[in-house]
Amino acid sequence: MSSEALADIKIQVEAPEYDSGNLHSILSEIKFALEQLLEQKKTHSIDLRAMPWSPGEEDKLEQYLGRGEISVELNALGKSTFYESRFSGIWIVTHYNQEDEIIGKLIEITTMPEMIFSQYEDIKESLENIQIQP
Repeated sequence: MSSEALADIKIQVEAPEYDSGNLHSILSEIKFALEQLLEQKKTHSIDLRAMPWSPGEEDKLEQYLGRGEISVELNALGKSTFYESRFSGIWIVTHYNQEDEIIGKLIEITTMPEMIFSQYEDIKESLENIQIQP
């Protein structure tokens, strides 16, 4: 067989799908955190960048959680996006650097991510800067 004939043979390599079990573990952790939020008003955060995901697992998690009605974008030393999943109290938070690269990705179980609330120092500065004209 000539080398040209070999080059014409199409080969497709398929890797077997590997399930690390992270999806089940994270959903269990989220469910427990929701119970803690309701019973003790305790918030919880899961660092998705620290997980050893197998291919496609993180996407499956995001697809399952879906998107709810609320989304917020914050711009301070890079962009941060916050959106509530289709399940109330479960937020997906992504932080980007100034080059728009992801530097942090979290699931926050809370009524509202802390970074979205106005900070008291900022409110104090606003109070000092508001000028009332006669």
